[in-house]
Amino acid sequence: MKINKYLFLLSLTLISANGFSQLSTNSPYSRFGLGNLSNSVSPEQSATGGTSVVFCNSEIINSNNPATYSTFKSKSFLFSTSLNASVTDFQTNDLSQTESNTNFSNLSLGFPVNKYISVSSGLRPFSDIGYKLDYYDATSLEDTVNIFSTGTGGLSNYYFGASVKLHENFSAGINAKYIFGGLSRNRTANFNNASILNTSSVDRINITGMTYEAGLLFNTNLYEDKDVSFGMTYQNNSDLEAKRTLIGTTYELSNSSLIIKDTFQNSTELGTVTMPSKFSAGLMYSSDKLILVANYSSQNWSDYQLKFGEVIEEDYLENSTCFSAGLQYTPDYNSATKYWKKINYRIGSRLDKSYLNLNNKQISEKALTFGLGLPVKRSNSYFNISMEVGEKGTTEEELIKEQFVRFNLGVTFKGIWFVKRKYD
Repeated sequence: MKINKYLFLLSLTLISANGFSQLSTNSPYSRFGLGNLSNSVSPEQSATGGTSVVFCNSEIINSNNPATYSTFKSKSFLFSTSLNASVTDFQTNDLSQTESNTNFSNLSLGFPVNKYISVSSGLRPFSDIGYKLDYYDATSLEDTVNIFSTGTGGLSNYYFGASVKLHENFSAGINAKYIFGGLSRNRTANFNNASILNTSSVDRINITGMTYEAGLLFNTNLYEDKDVSFGMTYQNNSDLEAKRTLIGTTYELSNSSLIIKDTFQNSTELGTVTMPSKFSAGLMYSSDKLILVANYSSQNWSDYQLKFGEVIEEDYLENSTCFSAGLQYTPDYNSATKYWKKINYRIGSRLDKSYLNLNNKQISEKALTFGLGLPVKRSNSYFNISMEVGEKGTTEEELIKEQFVRFNLGVTFKGIWFVKRKYD
């Protein structure tokens, strides 16, 4: 009977994947590499600066460190989902533009199999592309060309992981991640000279493959209710399958209608994408009222390659690093009269050096984060709200600065499963 229930939970996650909405963006920086990489953190972690390796408890699914699944309570079942919204102001030295996005960003579940083994499964965004750029080039007053460049799509991450409690204070785990999705970059060139045909090109890359991530979690009691935890994860270098489709056409515009004249390129080729290794480590101090947590991660994006035949596209990416820290304060979790005392109050900050290096400038992102954990009365459910205020990039060297406000609303349902009824 238990096996059937486990299979049902796995099927539920797989079915939900069909309805998952890919996280979108309007950032011109998503033009490069695999697009804008998602932090893939829960609202709880987002509110504490994105501290994702060691921040955990029995009411959180932390898919960024599979060893944390061992914190699930016996016979418990967790289901978590969240919604992202953002408002971004894009600035150059002369212009500015504001865009907004709203998307689902997380779907995950977790439960213990027995007192030693716990599992989790879910779907999260991995990266996303979304930009529209237009400019013109003029060789003379008579010969000008308007160039339009757009990008859409992104990659998603379906994971299944398990942890093993090797000791009362020590756990290990592993996540198997299936990366899938498509990245489309399109470009059109419209000439004002009728003797020159307009051109359109479509470059789509579909990517699929597996990566693996191992994690460790160590915790010890200092005295009374004071605990210290240390977490660490490592993701291996892996090659994913890539399929590129290139379509190039010439066309004319007639009465606002597009008429295809000729297809000068239509090819498909197979290749590989080398995903670089990643290392993360975190430290957490916790008591009945206070949690302090810090996190560091780095990824060797200089090892990234997109290879088709003998052609290697490196995209000149840099190694990325991220520092984050935050705290959570709960006045009185067991208060029976004052609801505000049971709320988790969170604050944090993050400094992220991305893998992009444009015009000799490594693109960085910094943010201040805030959030609340709101328990639902007479229920084991939680609503979690987080907000990030920050900026990415710079207006120096003719680059673009993004100033953003991001919101994340999540809900976690906690139930008790596999308990036999004593009464019908």
